[in-house]
Amino acid sequence: MNRRSRTALQYEFSGCGVTMHSTGIPLDADLLAGLSLFTDLDRGQVEAIARGGWLQEESRATRILSRGDYLDGLYTVLEGHLKLYMLSCNGDERVLRVLGPGDSFGEAIMFNSIPSPVFVETLSVVNLAYLPRQVISDALARSPDFTAAMLRGMSALMRELITDLETCCLQNALQRTVSYLLRNAADRPPPHLEVCLPAPKSVIASTLNISAETFSRELHRLQDEGFIEINRRTIYLRDRDGLLALAEGTGRVGAGN
Repeated sequence: MNRRSRTALQYEFSGCGVTMHSTGIPLDADLLAGLSLFTDLDRGQVEAIARGGWLQEESRATRILSRGDYLDGLYTVLEGHLKLYMLSCNGDERVLRVLGPGDSFGEAIMFNSIPSPVFVETLSVVNLAYLPRQVISDALARSPDFTAAMLRGMSALMRELITDLETCCLQNALQRTVSYLLRNAADRPPPHLEVCLPAPKSVIASTLNISAETFSRELHRLQDEGFIEINRRTIYLRDRDGLLALAEGTGRVGAGN
């Protein structure tokens, strides 16, 4: 695991927060305008936010945030993927979320001035927008639309965490696998019933609280029964109704299930 980059980013402790020094890479407003957090803002508002932030480029396997770190701003993912995870006392990794373009992180740490309870690390080369607290506060004060978008995003995250908790506590490995496929296929415009795995299977499996071997086995069981088709990291859903039945516990896979 690489140590977090110190060439592009420096930390300065200030009170209970961490002041992030600009990377010096300007943030293009066009990069923000297409993200859900900013789509309700007019051009001038997006440009004002962009002027106050900066672009951060990081390579794969770079630690962006450690447990115990403070942030005086938030990150928005422009390109690439990251994992948000925790470590057990014996070093076992539990991935909570895979972050991709349009996702943001650090809001709770910034707003509440609390240490991070999680680690965040890149899964690929990433481009991130860093937006300081004052920039966000000014935008919230000026724009009810931005406030509403921020609340929608945090509410969606809460709903996602509740869904993940339900999945891990109440579903078996097959149902977790199927539910993951259905949730992610729902983000694709019709008629594209497909899922492109944003991370290695071991990372996806960790978000479902199952082993990589179990995740792979369940995928191949589904393929053998004609529910899905696997092409490397792309999974095509061939029987959506059948998958829905499996997720709800009313369907079966093979004679032994």
